[in-house]
Amino acid sequence: MTSKLKVFESSTNADHLHCALIKLPGVKYDASAQGPTIGYRVNGQTFKFATLHGGKAYQSLVLHMEPGNPVSAIGKEKQREIQEVLDFDIRKCRSHLLKRHEVYIPFEKLDCLSAFASIQPFINEAMEAQEKEGRIVV
Repeated sequence: MTSKLKVFESSTNADHLHCALIKLPGVKYDASAQGPTIGYRVNGQTFKFATLHGGKAYQSLVLHMEPGNPVSAIGKEKQREIQEVLDFDIRKCRSHLLKRHEVYIPFEKLDCLSAFASIQPFINEAMEAQEKEGRIVV
């Protein structure tokens, strides 16, 4: 575990998310960033597939749907889908700039195991995106 989880405003939700993510096959985390962020990648992959952001403006799980390609709009499509699944509008609960290739899920929308289970397919898709694009480090 990382002591960095204690600095997250919503440390209980961050702890639950962290535990769920590191239980996924081959997932490692990096908590070396200066701010309250923890990145997650699969062994051998170049890019992170997810980041826990604990900053006051973020407080979100961010899924990197097409990392390395900031002009991709796949994140916008997946953002709409995940908002339907969890019944929220990101623009009503967060005011930060949204990147087109990422999906933002507020911690408060993932406050139970069933909510996490409902986004598992999106997490899997973010993990697999790098393999489809050939972004595996050998």
